[in-house]
Amino acid sequence: MIITKNALNRWAKSASWIILSFVLVTACNYSSPEQSNVSIEGLSNVETCKTVQHSLGEACIPFAPQRIVILDEFYLLDNLTTLGIKPIGYTPCLVCTSSDVLSEYISDLPALGDMEAPSLEKIISLKPDLILGSEWQESSYPLLSEIAPTVMIGNPETNGLRRTLEYLAEILDKTIQAEKALDTYNEKIEEFRQQFASELRDKEVSVIGVHESEFYAEKLGSRIYNQVMADVGIQFSSAHESIEINDSVPLNIEVLPDWDADFLFVLQNYERHAEDLTSMMEHPIWSTLSAVQNGKVHSIILDVWGPLTAIHFIDDLYQY
Repeated sequence: MIITKNALNRWAKSASWIILSFVLVTACNYSSPEQSNVSIEGLSNVETCKTVQHSLGEACIPFAPQRIVILDEFYLLDNLTTLGIKPIGYTPCLVCTSSDVLSEYISDLPALGDMEAPSLEKIISLKPDLILGSEWQESSYPLLSEIAPTVMIGNPETNGLRRTLEYLAEILDKTIQAEKALDTYNEKIEEFRQQFASELRDKEVSVIGVHESEFYAEKLGSRIYNQVMADVGIQFSSAHESIEINDSVPLNIEVLPDWDADFLFVLQNYERHAEDLTSMMEHPIWSTLSAVQNGKVHSIILDVWGPLTAIHFIDDLYQY
């Protein structure tokens, strides 16, 4: 998921409110004898936790956490569901298109603010014994770690599907479940390769996004969806080699012919992008692309976050 500067600015503006909320809640808790007993009990049971390393340091987490809060509805939800773990709450992305694949797993879970501004009050009310987040949410880490042991994982996009799942499986003692999930994923990969290897041998694919009056492209390997595509044997057009940074790079429509390929995938991450694409399709250059002329343009919503959604994406590739 791409985190924009505007998003970070909104988070910065929320920081003072978060700190104030935490101070108020903490003050109330310290005035409660019951809370003091809980703290003392926690100190006497240090041996019931294990120290794990994470992106922002280390944390001593329960051996078998029962009340896990996750700070997103995509990567962590996908991976934890794969491991057979159901969180007790999550923070949604209020500006994102929800995942059709994952929506059933959060239908009965409380939303805890927003990914960019988790609600500390709501998180505290759930009494979690473990909080899982992502390293880009670093600003909230000091306060969250005061509520419960907090583990912040590295960027799942750059770390990759396998590494992210294996890390979470290791710290949560779910290695067997992870191995089974990866076996299923590998079987799906092999099935696709066997069916389409010869057909795709001389075919190339370009993947671009559309936003307002521009297209954009991303570095190969920097997103889980193109890692999955590479796993199934899809060859990307040489234009992708021009993207060298782990961020989206804007493309003027005049260079669009450089991205022409046998198949053209256009990412639409938000509802407004459908209108953006419709507008861009009216440009004369669009109709000159062979992918357009051959009916090989596919609009897809970015919905690949972990093993569950990756397998669903492979099923979609059969149609494409």
